[in-house]
Amino acid sequence: MDTSIKDTKAKTKKTVLVVDDSEMMCFLVKSILETDYLVVIKKDGQEALDYLNQGNRPNLILLDMLMPNMNGRTFVRRIHANPKYGKIPVIFLTTVDSVMLINSFKNMGVIDYIVKPFINDDLITRVNEVLKS
Repeated sequence: MDTSIKDTKAKTKKTVLVVDDSEMMCFLVKSILETDYLVVIKKDGQEALDYLNQGNRPNLILLDMLMPNMNGRTFVRRIHANPKYGKIPVIFLTTVDSVMLINSFKNMGVIDYIVKPFINDDLITRVNEVLKS
């Protein structure tokens, strides 16, 4: 079997970094997106920063707001303070749905948010809007 075509396709997939402390949420997001994207999972902001500091540059970050060790807001402030990572688009995955959230994420450089639990097609549509453009 010729695997060169499959390997080339895998290498050209855009990368989505999912940062969430819920294993179930990570599994769900990965199962929804892995057909079209390379999905990398990290359980908190510090693990995600370590991943970035190793020279990895995902095309999109899906980020839980409420995590132990380093929450989503702190993570976003840290990456936007670094010119190497400041341009990576971030979408919050959150259980919080409020006007305060909507206003605060715009000031942080976050491009969108998705409220958990979400509809699978909504996740796909929002990721595609960012990565297919």
